[in-house]
Amino acid sequence: MTISVLLYSEVPLLRQVKERAYLGSIPFLIIPHVLAGITALLVGPLQFSSRVRRGNPRFHRALGRVYVCSVFIAAPLAVVLSHHRHDSRAIHFVVANIVQAGTWVIATGAAFLTARNRHFHQHRDWMVRSYAVTFTFVGTRVLQPLPAWNRHSEAGFAIEIIMITFMAILIPDLAFHWSAFTRRRS
Repeated sequence: MTISVLLYSEVPLLRQVKERAYLGSIPFLIIPHVLAGITALLVGPLQFSSRVRRGNPRFHRALGRVYVCSVFIAAPLAVVLSHHRHDSRAIHFVVANIVQAGTWVIATGAAFLTARNRHFHQHRDWMVRSYAVTFTFVGTRVLQPLPAWNRHSEAGFAIEIIMITFMAILIPDLAFHWSAFTRRRS
């Protein structure tokens, strides 16, 4: 899905002269945001490997710190970029990015604190939530190749960001507690 988003959403965007000129005007914002976001997107799945976690716990912890730092760089910069780019009257997009970035920072911070306090079961749950929010970058763009999907306004896209962020928290929680929903207590 990530490769699809890069090919259908991001590469065509970068081919636009106006977009390249804009991005060229903000290299100190966009470059750290993109690098930190890519790092979080790539490092996250390695954190879920039980082989890495059990076989090399120091590497797992080091990657975890890289992931946390990446999130704590990319998320605030996303808010700054959303405010910088859009018309000040389009506050809905800024609010959507604040919701998304805030959720990402909170879930990642909770994952970090639960690991530090050695609550490993809760740590795993918070990491799943955090990575699900990391993946909202893909989730908000994966349907862009469909013409009907692109007909909504900027306000519609802002609502989409909030809904996908909400689902990124809700769906893992449903999965964590599925047995409580489907089995009776004996």
